Amino acid sequence: MRNYRKRIIHCTLLLLSGFLLMLSPTAHANYFTDFYNGVEQFSELPSEVNKLKESYQQTLSELAEARASIKNYQLQQESLMDQNRQLTETITLLQDAESSKQSRMDQIKVVVIWAVALLIGYFILIRTLRFLMQRSNKR
Repeated sequence: MRNYRKRIIHCTLLLLSGFLLMLSPTAHANYFTDFYNGVEQFSELPSEVNKLKESYQQTLSELAEARASIKNYQLQQESLMDQNRQLTETITLLQDAESSKQSRMDQIKVVVIWAVALLIGYFILIRTLRFLMQRSNKR
């Protein structure tokens, strides 16, 4: 009876494993198709390499253009900085000239006011002296 049970268990396991194998996806071995696909992929490699080379050359040319553009911008920036420095010096000179001119104008104003004040003072002093002298002569 033990052998009978073992046989039943073995047969059941065998049927179950066969059933599971039937449910699993099967791989179809098509050697000629696989070989043809491999040859086709291999034959496409040179065109892909050429595309990569062209892309690399294009990237190199774009990089060279970018470097030239950066160099031009740097030259422009240096030129603009030089112009800015020159303009700053010119503005400083003009401001100094304006302050010097204003200082001279202030000095001239002070001299003119003093001259007018001295002239008025001179006339007042002369008139006062004449008046005092006339008054002392009348006595």
